Amino acid sequence: MMMRLEMVEKGLVEKLKLVGEEQRSVAVKVACELAFETCTVKVPIVVDSFRQLLAGNRLTTDQVSELDALAAQLDEKYFDLQNGMDEGQNLTLEGLQLFSQARAISALSLAGGENSLMTATEALYEASSAVDDRPIFLMPYFRF
Repeated sequence: MMMRLEMVEKGLVEKLKLVGEEQRSVAVKVACELAFETCTVKVPIVVDSFRQLLAGNRLTTDQVSELDALAAQLDEKYFDLQNGMDEGQNLTLEGLQLFSQARAISALSLAGGENSLMTATEALYEASSAVDDRPIFLMPYFRF
């Protein structure tokens, strides 16, 4: 099965396949940090979960569920805005922020769960989507 990250940055996936869990975890944390530097989310569950991730701790099942629910709510708002637009009309700044915030929260949710290659690539893909840049933006950070 092809990972979404492979469709946009195969080189990064190849590097991730060669490293251990600890290095993958570091890569995902850096990606989440970059995503949240770009789009701030000041919701308590996000702030607390992000701190916990940066401290090297896994998230609880409840935290992951809350993050997933919040990302879904933001996605729904984003899609509502997008569906309400006329043809040819560009997405508003609010819509772009909703999309980026949902992607950053999704990356955090994935990063705080299991530490598998699939989860890491999905978290990196989501984080890169939050900054409207493809995963190539991450390459300088991962010299492994």
